[in-house]
This record gives sequence, C-alpha cells and structure tokens, in this order.
Amino acid sequence: MMKKITGFLLAGLFVLSGCMKEPTTVELKKGTLVEATIHAQDPYIEARNYNHAYIYLPPHYDGGTSYPTLYLLHGYGSDYRFWQSVEDIKDILDYMITKGEIVPMIVVMPNGYNDFAGSFYTNSIDSAYPAFGQFEDYIINDVIRFIDSAYATDTTKRAIAGISMGGYGAMKLGAKYPELFKVVAGFSGVYDFDLFLAQDSVTGMSMVDMVIAENGGYISPLNINEEHPLTSMMFAMGAAFSPRVRDSSYFNPRENKFSFSPYYLNPSLYMGVQLPFVIDSLDTINNMVKGYWHLDSLTWAQWEDNNVKNIFINNAQNIISAGTKYYMDCGTDDELKLNFHLMVLDGTLNQLGIPHKAELFSEYPGYPESTFPATHTSHLYLRVREGLSYISNNIE
Repeated sequence: MMKKITGFLLAGLFVLSGCMKEPTTVELKKGTLVEATIHAQDPYIEARNYNHAYIYLPPHYDGGTSYPTLYLLHGYGSDYRFWQSVEDIKDILDYMITKGEIVPMIVVMPNGYNDFAGSFYTNSIDSAYPAFGQFEDYIINDVIRFIDSAYATDTTKRAIAGISMGGYGAMKLGAKYPELFKVVAGFSGVYDFDLFLAQDSVTGMSMVDMVIAENGGYISPLNINEEHPLTSMMFAMGAAFSPRVRDSSYFNPRENKFSFSPYYLNPSLYMGVQLPFVIDSLDTINNMVKGYWHLDSLTWAQWEDNNVKNIFINNAQNIISAGTKYYMDCGTDDELKLNFHLMVLDGTLNQLGIPHKAELFSEYPGYPESTFPATHTSHLYLRVREGLSYISNNIE
C-alpha cells in the first residue's frame, strides 16, 4: 500500500479558518463531546481503523428526549477531528443553543479519511471488487444505523452538511438519499466536474493542466504529498471514482493507470487508480509545463456518474417529492474556483425547481474583502453559523 498521507491539509487552506470568532460573554449551557468507534461492514475501513467519530450531545441530554441529528463531514486532508480541532464546533453549538439561535441537536462527525487523505464519501469499487473503502455505504448504513440505535434521535429530523470535500459529500448524499435528510448544507463544495476541463480566462489553464504543471509533465504517484496538493486531490478522486482492481499487466503509467499494492482480498490482483485523462504531448505556457491531453471516455463517465450536478438532475423527482431543502455557499476568491461550481449548481436547482439557498459572498460586515478575502475556508466560523441556522429553521 502507498505511504499514508498523515496530517497535511490541502494547500494549507484550513489552517486559518478558525480565526474570526467573536468573544463569548454569556454563560454557556454545556453539551458533551464524545469519541466513538463506529464499526464498518467494509473490511478496508475496519482494518485501517478509519471508523472513528466525534459525537456532540446537546446540553441536558439524558436519552429521554429525541433530538434532530446533523451529520457534519470534514474536508480533504483532514479527518473526523477537523471540526473540533480547527473550529471548536462544540463551543459554537453550545453558544448557538444557549442563545436560542438553533434548536438543540445531536451532531455526528464521522471519518472520511482514507489512504489517499480523502474518500469523497464515495464507494470505491471496480466492478464487483471493493477497493479503497465503501464510505458512502459506511455513512448511509453503518453510521446512521449506529447513531439511531445508540442515541435518542428523531429519525424524521436528520440533516447532513460539510466543508470542501465534505460539502461535495453532503450534497451528493443529500441528493442521492433525499428521503433520509430534511436539510443539506455544503460549504465550498465541488459540484460540477465538467468545470475541471474548462480553461481559466486569466491563465488559459484548466484544472487538469494545473495538475500536469504541478508535476512538471507526466503525472507521478510519487507526488502524492503536501507539496503537490492538486495532484494528491486528483489521485484521491481517482481512488474514489475510478479505482482499478486488475491484473498487473493492466497498469501503465503512460496511460495514467497506476498500481499501488496487491489487492488485500486477492493477492494475485493489484489495486490502483486510473485517471480520466491521457497526456498526448507537452508544451510550455506561462513558464509552466502544459500537457495536451484527451479524456478517456469510459473513465470520465465514471466520474460523471459521481458528479453532484448530474445526480441532482437524475434524481430531481425524488428530491422534490421528499421536500428536502439545500443550502450552499462559497467565497468569490475561492482558490479552487469553486465559486463557479456553486453558480452552476444554483442555476441547475433553479431550473429543476428544487428549494435551496445559495450564497456567493465577498465579505461579511466588519471583515472587508481587502483585509479578509473570501477564500476557500475563510469566514468559516460565520458561515457555519449561517448554515446551522438554516438547518435549524428547516429541520422542524
């Protein structure tokens, strides 16, 4: 198995996100934060101990009253501890519940970390072969079932939310299983893979071009590390959407087919990743190596099956019938250009008639854009409070 990525956060995007908290002057009603092991049916998740979670229990929880439940997903490069270690989510929840800004709720922070530093909350599977973790099944089946059995939950009042990769995961699962969730919220999520192929108007480079440039040419799995964040994220997405469990002869790095280890369920096979593009030739643009490439149509179709925009389109009738409501936001200066993802999904949901609120922000009162640009995770404390309020207002 490849060397695990431990502790790095994509491009340092998360390290400054908790710096805008207002002072707390009220005496807080204290909830409880507990750590739990939530076992998975998937042997990959179990063997690697990717089965931990933080669970927030609201003030005065005694198991006698049923509460709404929020499943709060972390971003790429982090794990279930993100929301507490970076944002002190317990303090935010205590404050908002004390002030009456949100209803008391149980908040579950499950793990979505895997050997590639992020599962995208997706079932990694190649035909009949499970690969790098069945994380969609883990959340939808194992985690929810455990929480409903172990805690006093109101199963008619369930929500899911997340940041970045977690925003993708929340919107994806909320669109695939609208009957399970009354409210869904995504902060700075990835919602339309097609935009990875579009050239930026300033640099003339697409996200694929930027990955190739980050490698200085052909893609290398040796660059799955913190110095190559886009490459690392691209491999993580490949492990989620287009894993390969094949004979060793299948893999060819020149075709962006990479093997990583013998298959843990059958050592005669190898487990790897196929990226959806193939580099044809190289050139230089803006002093960066740019690859001329084409899409592998079958592999790209697998990615499109996991494209949030497409899932909403394909499941629109079920979503409307369920009455699920959706919230999403993103900053205008998002480093990954995910503000354009939000605009595309906002337009799609408007066309489909799906109830939602979309907020594209450049600044917040007291935080001028010139001093605090609206980046991937900036203003997160304020944004989470808005998202929690939306969830609370629509979960009853």
